[in-house]
Amino acid sequence: IRLVKKMVSAATIAVFLLCCYFSASSGSQDDCVYAATGSSFTVPLKHELEESANLRWFKDRTIIFYRRGKYVITGENDYVDSTGSLKLTRLTKDMSGRYIPEVTNADGLNVGHLPSVRLCVLDPVKKPKVTMTCIEAQKNNDTIEWLMNAKRLAEKGKTVMRVAKDVAKGHFSCNVSNIISSEISLPVQQNCYKPGKYYVLSSGGTIALCTVRSMEEMYREISTGRNDFLCC
Repeated sequence: IRLVKKMVSAATIAVFLLCCYFSASSGSQDDCVYAATGSSFTVPLKHELEESANLRWFKDRTIIFYRRGKYVITGENDYVDSTGSLKLTRLTKDMSGRYIPEVTNADGLNVGHLPSVRLCVLDPVKKPKVTMTCIEAQKNNDTIEWLMNAKRLAEKGKTVMRVAKDVAKGHFSCNVSNIISSEISLPVQQNCYKPGKYYVLSSGGTIALCTVRSMEEMYREISTGRNDFLCC
């Protein structure tokens, strides 16, 4: 990471900031089997059960299901299917963990090591949105007009928000005008494939890839005249 100082030229009429907002999931685990919150998941029992067999399922070190022959001692009968596989429904994050089966025969002898599954439950990602902000070099009684693919948009403020998927091929520009002049920015296309980052494009063609903690922070830095940003 390096600190890049980006000086905004006084001749620059407008600058676009494109931000991709997203909800980040927790870090990956090498041996995890992943499932989304609210979904269902079946942990397979890779062993053919006999009617007289005893079946235990552990979550980490805790017994969550125990059936001795046909009689359920711990848990509920519908916790497992006809094969003895463990059924998990309406998943929540606290259901993440390693699920371990144990099978013993009628004499109490363990049938041997059976494969376990490490389940990692994550929230599904939220649909991203692209925020586009028109920043003027002069802050007088200027009028802002937004265009998408050369067609006028209804928004008249400095910010336009769209669902990224809906404007995947859209080209946006803003037209800043006052009573004596009018200038239009170069068109910009959303670029939302790198979550948590935004592109700063100037009319000079320079591009800097930067990050900030929030759009509010960016607005605050710009309004106070700060022109250095932490960039990768």
